[in-house]
Amino acid sequence: MLNKTVLKCNAFKKIAILSAFASIFLVGCSSDQSYKREVEGNDDYLNSPLLKALVIPEGVSVPVEAGDFYVDNNDIEGALGKQLDIRPPTVPIPTIDDAFVIYNNGTVTFNAPISYGIWNNIPNSLAKQNISIITSDNNTIKTGNSIIARGDEQQPVDASYIFKRQILGETETITMVLDTLTRGNENLMSQPIEVQRYVVGLFNQIMDDVAPESLRTVPVKEKTDEDKKDDKESDPNKTLKEDLKDEIRDSIRNDR
Repeated sequence: MLNKTVLKCNAFKKIAILSAFASIFLVGCSSDQSYKREVEGNDDYLNSPLLKALVIPEGVSVPVEAGDFYVDNNDIEGALGKQLDIRPPTVPIPTIDDAFVIYNNGTVTFNAPISYGIWNNIPNSLAKQNISIITSDNNTIKTGNSIIARGDEQQPVDASYIFKRQILGETETITMVLDTLTRGNENLMSQPIEVQRYVVGLFNQIMDDVAPESLRTVPVKEKTDEDKKDDKESDPNKTLKEDLKDEIRDSIRNDR
């Protein structure tokens, strides 16, 4: 009985040590987020030698030239290989009923019933993101420069925003734009994808904060016998753990 318990405890210690090493390894790997932006695989093709002009000996006839397999040897502008950002544009997502949103040329325009109190919730959402407000009134909010960090970026940006509101009957139309956007010494305001990523990203954060509880609660599905069987198979040590718990309970009862 004692030997069996000791062996099981040793097995748990080994599992715990291996889990700790695996966690440390994963944390070290997760510090580099470039894989979220780069195409998978190598880019050795970029080092391919340039095509040479075809030398045709005298007296040899050649087919008529066609453009089906034309290769453009001109210089290509823009990012290539690992420098190409493969992330899709961020899309604005409204999370409340009777609302609509559009994004166009750096501006998010959002319309919703006043009863939802979206405008009044914006300061709380900004505070959660550590974004300061320098001026505000009933129709305008202007933020100060704040550091915005994303999980898929190595370096954060400095950004400031302007919100404006117009009341139309029982609805309010809120526009949201970036006032400034920089990363280090680089001004990103002329890069449409970066502008969209950070203005729409903050809008979606605001929408997440005001989303109704029904969208946050995942319906609980009752487990079937097949699901319970899969759970046991997914954890090969589950039976060992259960046996150890039973033996510990028995030992406590016997001591009493």
